[in-house]
Amino acid sequence: MEIFELAKQLGVAIKDSDEGKRAEAARRAYEENEKIAALTTEFEVQQKALASMAGNADADKNLVDAIQERLNEIYDEVLATDVYKTYESARADLDKLVSKVHAVMAAQIGGPGAGCTHDCSTCGGCS
Repeated sequence: MEIFELAKQLGVAIKDSDEGKRAEAARRAYEENEKIAALTTEFEVQQKALASMAGNADADKNLVDAIQERLNEIYDEVLATDVYKTYESARADLDKLVSKVHAVMAAQIGGPGAGCTHDCSTCGGCS
């Protein structure tokens, strides 16, 4: 079987894993959340306003500072939402799975790396 076909199958298996399904569901919930959408729109508008003032020596410093402060508030507000926290947690779990898969492949290609204890329960890189 061709390497790229195997890679495709591996990608599908990862996507179909519990971690993959959870990450996809969390991504959809994040993208479909009305509060997140409103905050994202406001963030983009504020960024454009700030960008239009960039390099303008006549720009009102108080206005620039107020816009930057609002951008920081929006960012913090998004990070504080449960939907964002769930999305980030799910992405982190999926990233851990992908890292473990990568470690297994790397071990098969080049053999166990430095620090190998020959006890697979200590790293998960060869099992």
